[in-house]
Amino acid sequence: MPELREGALNIHLHLWGWPVAVYLFLGGLAAGLLIFASWAHLTGRRRELLPAVRVATLLAPPTILLGLVVLWLDLGSKWTPFWLYLTLRVRSPMSWGAWILLAILLTSSLAAIPALTSVRARAGVCRFAWLHRWLQHFERWAGPRMRRLAWINLVLGGALGLYTGVLLGTMVARPALNSPILPILFLASGLSAAAALLLMVAPGGPAHHLLVRGEIAVEAAELTLVGLYLIGLATSTAAGQAAAAALTTGTFAWAFWPVVIAGGIVVPLALGIVEVKTRHATFGLTRLSASLVLIGGLALRLVLVYAGQRGL
Repeated sequence: MPELREGALNIHLHLWGWPVAVYLFLGGLAAGLLIFASWAHLTGRRRELLPAVRVATLLAPPTILLGLVVLWLDLGSKWTPFWLYLTLRVRSPMSWGAWILLAILLTSSLAAIPALTSVRARAGVCRFAWLHRWLQHFERWAGPRMRRLAWINLVLGGALGLYTGVLLGTMVARPALNSPILPILFLASGLSAAAALLLMVAPGGPAHHLLVRGEIAVEAAELTLVGLYLIGLATSTAAGQAAAAALTTGTFAWAFWPVVIAGGIVVPLALGIVEVKTRHATFGLTRLSASLVLIGGLALRLVLVYAGQRGL
C-alpha cells in the first residue's frame, strides 16, 4: 500500500489544469459584468453610466463563450458536455452549471442586441443588410422586455458567480476546495474583476467614480473572505491545516501573498482609497490598479485549482 504524504489522498491526482482556472475566471468576470449592467438598468442609472453599461452588456456574452471554448478544448472527449443537456440532475452541481451557462448565454445575448444595434448605427456599419435586419427584429422584441431581462440576468449572473466556487467544492476530499467560503469569494472576485475591466476599457465619466467606490467595497469584502477561508482551514482537520500552511508558508506562498493578496487586493484597494480621498486619478494608475486586480483574480483560481489537487 503506497504511503500517503501531507495528509493527502491520491496525491498525484490532477484532473484539472490551467484551462479550468481560466474558465472559472472568465465565468466570474462575465457574472460581474452582467450584475453591473443589470443593476444599472434596474436602478434607472443606465443612461448616466454609459458607456460602461454598454461595454459590460456587449462583453458578457463573448466572455462566457470564450470560457466555454477554453473548457471544451481541455476535455478529453469533446462530446461529453452535450450529454449534460439530455437531462437535469437536481443533485449534480455540474448539471446545474451546464443549464445555468446555457440560459445565461441566451439571456445575455438578447440583452446585448440593443447595445450592438446602437453601436452599429453610430459607426454606420451596414455591410450585411440581412444581419442589420435580423438585429433590428430582435431589438424590437427585446426592447419592451429589457427590464425583465435585467432581472433574469441579475439572478443568473449571481448564480454563475457562485457556481464557479461551487464547482471546486465538488471535490469533497480536498479541504482547500471544499469550503463554503469559496462561492462567495469567487463572486466577490468576479465583481472586482468586472469593475477593473470596465475601468480600463470605459474610463472617465460618472461610471468611473462609482466603479472605484464599488471596487473598494468589494475588495474589502474579498480580503475579509480570504481571511475567513484561511481561518476555516487552520481550525479544521489536519488536512485542512496542511492546506492553509501550503498557501501561506509552503509551496504556493510565493504566488498567494505577492500576486493574489498584495497585488490583486491590497495594492488596488489602497490606490482606490487614495483616489477617493484626494479626488484625483490618473489613467496610468487606474490601468495599473485594474491590471493588478485582473492578474490577481486569475492567480487566485490558478493557486486554488493546483493547491486543491495536491491532496490539500
